[in-house]
Amino acid sequence: MNPDVLAKLDVALERAVQNHEVSGVIGLIHHNGQRGYFEAFGWQDIEAQQPLPRDAIFRLKSMSKPVITVAALVLFDNGKFALDDPISKHLPEWKEPKVSEGDQLVPARNSITPRMLMTHSSGLYYQLPGKPAFSGMPPRDENTTLEAYSRALASQTLLFHPGEKYQYGTSIDVLGRYIEAVSGQPLDVFLRERVFQPLGMTDTDFWVPESKADRLAQLYRQLPSGELKPAFERFSPTRPTKLFMGGGGLLSTAEDYERFCLMLMNRGELNGVRVLKPETVDLMFQNHLPASLGLKYGLGGAVDGEGGYSWGGANGTQFWIDRKQKLFAIFMVQTQNYKAPTYGTFRSLVNEAAGIASGGFGESRANRAFQDRDRNGDGKLSRDELPNAVFDRLDEDQDGFVTQDELKALGRSRR
Repeated sequence: MNPDVLAKLDVALERAVQNHEVSGVIGLIHHNGQRGYFEAFGWQDIEAQQPLPRDAIFRLKSMSKPVITVAALVLFDNGKFALDDPISKHLPEWKEPKVSEGDQLVPARNSITPRMLMTHSSGLYYQLPGKPAFSGMPPRDENTTLEAYSRALASQTLLFHPGEKYQYGTSIDVLGRYIEAVSGQPLDVFLRERVFQPLGMTDTDFWVPESKADRLAQLYRQLPSGELKPAFERFSPTRPTKLFMGGGGLLSTAEDYERFCLMLMNRGELNGVRVLKPETVDLMFQNHLPASLGLKYGLGGAVDGEGGYSWGGANGTQFWIDRKQKLFAIFMVQTQNYKAPTYGTFRSLVNEAAGIASGGFGESRANRAFQDRDRNGDGKLSRDELPNAVFDRLDEDQDGFVTQDELKALGRSRR
């Protein structure tokens, strides 16, 4: 990797800390089979003036999703289920889901399958502004079980008929419960035995034990003034929990996630230990959504159809794998609803350091940007989902919507 560009990356990440864009940041890059960069900047705890160590533990939030997907695929590899089996085969509470059509509730036309859970095409959603409210849900605390949460979720109305649209939501949480039902083990135990221990991910779990609590990075929120303040957490990540939320509950380190990415780069194997079959990893990197939706999503993460796979979390953790370029990178921060430009700078400099032309892994970036904006999951962006100037530039056929292909065309024009 180009040492001059890596020096620029050092400066950019240090500047992000000094400008209070982040409390601290870790960047890790692997290229051509070797670790090319691994640095930490800033603070684990600003108030205590505690520097951020490279082995700091981070809340992964949605970067948990690819890990849970891999755990499910371990069972798939062992013939325990097929991707298009109804999940009700093991979770009977999901046998008759309902969909809202106008003022009526109607039976879902299709059964929810593991593939739909892994690609967010199940009809499940997050309870956010503009979405129907949940009712009768148990409290999301450490005393609620994943089984109770999944059963309550099964009584909610789906946003659309399974398999017909994309909507980011609680699908991977249900996939975690599906793993429990198929394996007969609690999700945390299954993960530990079948994923974490084989890969040597010794610092990854749903909670942080007391012996490691001094490495837990403080979570921050950014005030309108730009100042960073400690964020409120509903329940402490240092307290044992029974609610193993696969969609966003894991905590981990940059090095542990590096081992996870290495396994995927090696098509399912790390240091002579095989976790997944090569062809199963290839399935993860393929698009599984209908072409009519206009976007691409693999099993557990966004894909570009050219060897790219990526995802991230609401607190700022991000990763991407580019098999074509033999590269992956991990970016770790801890800011709620992270929106600072530091990650974009990181990606650009990573590609530059690796000698990849501007726009490398562009289609996966376009996928992610599209999905972040596509609030109703219909595969199209309307004017109210984009700034006016951007919308006018992208809407080439002037039909009042922007498709993912139009977004990609803009990305290619910049290369």
